Amino acid sequence: MQTITLKEFLQNTTLQREVRRTLDSGGLVCLPCNGRYRIIADLYNQEAVMKLFQSKRRVRKAPALVFVGDEDMLPQITDDLDPVAGQLASMMWPGPLTLLVPTQKHLPKKITKQIAGGKGNQVGVRVPETKWLAQVVRELGRPVIVSSANREKKGGDTSPAQIRKNFGRELDLFIEDGELVEEPSSTVVEVTNGAVRVVRAGAIDEEFIREALV
Repeated sequence: MQTITLKEFLQNTTLQREVRRTLDSGGLVCLPCNGRYRIIADLYNQEAVMKLFQSKRRVRKAPALVFVGDEDMLPQITDDLDPVAGQLASMMWPGPLTLLVPTQKHLPKKITKQIAGGKGNQVGVRVPETKWLAQVVRELGRPVIVSSANREKKGGDTSPAQIRKNFGRELDLFIEDGELVEEPSSTVVEVTNGAVRVVRAGAIDEEFIREALV
């Protein structure tokens, strides 16, 4: 596992290209995002997606999180976006709003099965608030699947030492920024036929979401 600091990454274009190359070749990258370390992989690389879930020892049935670099990447995730969901994306991305959307039909079935969990064909998607991370995704040109850097139902995703212990053998690249201070989770929203339902309360208040749509 190669380790670099966030400061080194931000100051060195060669290291920035290395992150993209690692993702492009099917590797796993761990990095800081919104007060937690996250593991990311190329969504369209089936082996990388399987490697991520195997490293997590994931057993729970819940939709996975996907980061897109901007709204223009949404067609790579879904071809059935509710117009109201699109409106929310335009108003609140980048930001801590995760939209549950139906997955694209041409995604490999094994990937769809893993990322949709027990929610049929849904996946959570958002543009990360972390500008440099959104830029990495845009330059990769494809969405990335995202998972917190901890074992199933266990903590440790704010601690570099714990991440090395749990994932040192699986990770290809670790961008470290010391011990992190946990931040509020994103608000998860599902939109069906224009009706908005907050699935998980989070950083964006439900009332604010509904007022924005008036």
